[in-house]
Amino acid sequence: MRRIFDLFLSFAILVLVGFLLVNYVLMPMYVRWNGEVRVPSLTFTTLPEAKKMLEERGLQYTIKDTLFRSGTPQLSIIDQFPDAGDMVREGRRIQLTISMLPGKKEMPDLISKTLRHAKIILEELGLPLDSVQYDSSDYYHEGVVIAQSIPAADSVNVRNIIILTVSKGKRNAQKSVPNVVNLGEQKAREILEEHGFTVGLITTMPDSILLPRTVISQSWNPGARFPVERKVQVDLIISVDY
Repeated sequence: MRRIFDLFLSFAILVLVGFLLVNYVLMPMYVRWNGEVRVPSLTFTTLPEAKKMLEERGLQYTIKDTLFRSGTPQLSIIDQFPDAGDMVREGRRIQLTISMLPGKKEMPDLISKTLRHAKIILEELGLPLDSVQYDSSDYYHEGVVIAQSIPAADSVNVRNIIILTVSKGKRNAQKSVPNVVNLGEQKAREILEEHGFTVGLITTMPDSILLPRTVISQSWNPGARFPVERKVQVDLIISVDY
C-alpha cells in the first residue's frame, strides 16, 4: 500500500513539474522568441476575446474591414493579418476583418421596370432577390415587375426577403396558329415556336413536286386561336423523295 502511495505521489509531482515547465518555460518560449511574439489564431473568436488574447502577448489590433456573412455571429473575427503563427514585434497592430450587420438601405421602386433591370438595381445595392413570381396583368407588359414584397422607400437590408412579381401578359390573351404549309421543316418549326406553339408528331409522305422536308399539311388550321398559357402541339406532314 505504501508503495502505491509513493508511486502516486511521484506521478503527481511529475505532472505538476511538467505543467509548470510547459506553462512557464516552453509556452513563453513558443509565444515569445528573440524579442518577437507569435500571433495567435483569432478567427472564429469574438472581438472581446481577440482583444484579450492580443493584450496578453503585448499586441494591439485595428479593424481593417467589416463584412456581413450569413450564419456568422456579429463581432466575430472573419480574417486576420498577419496570419496565426507568424512572428511579429511586440506592440504590432493585427489587422482584423469582423462580421457586422449591414446598415439599413432604402428599398428602390422597381414597379414597371423589366426583371433584368430590377435585378441590376438590387445587385448594385447589395440586396439579394429571394424569388420571382409571375401573374397576368392587363396594364403591364410581359416581363415587367408589377409588385414587390417590400414597398419602395421602406428600410431594408440583406436579411429581408425580397420577392418580385412579374407580368406574364394580359389575362385571356390568345395566340393564333400560323400557316407553315409549303415551308421547310426547320423554318416551320422556328415560326411555330415564335408564336408559342411546339411541333408535335411529324409524318412523312412521298411527294414528287415539293422539295424534300417541306410541310405538306398541319394538324391545326391557320388562324386557330388558343389561350396564350395553353401548351399546343402542331403535327406536321412533310415531304420526302419517292
